[in-house]
Amino acid sequence: MYNKIVRTAPVVVEGANLVEKLVLLPRWKILQNQLVREIQFNDFETTWAFLTQISMRSHLWGHHPTITTSYNYVKLQLCTHELQEKVSDIDLKLAKRFEQYIEAYTQEE
Repeated sequence: MYNKIVRTAPVVVEGANLVEKLVLLPRWKILQNQLVREIQFNDFETTWAFLTQISMRSHLWGHHPTITTSYNYVKLQLCTHELQEKVSDIDLKLAKRFEQYIEAYTQEE
């Protein structure tokens, strides 16, 4: 679900189309049919401020990433479960939004 008010069905993005879309997200990579991004922040507080922000956005969109974290390290993994764990347009939109948050939290560093 992309929007809790109006349900939008996800659309699989793969092959050349996915490669084209990833040009706009150069720090994200594809690993095992997932969009993956690793981030290192300066400190624990910044890490958790970022995690709080992405958790709220994910909840609002009804689309939740797999998150691995340790002190100042975060690994995000995005795929769409209802599309048999493939990357969808919703994953790409969420990655783009997350990238804006990452830039905001790393600019101050």
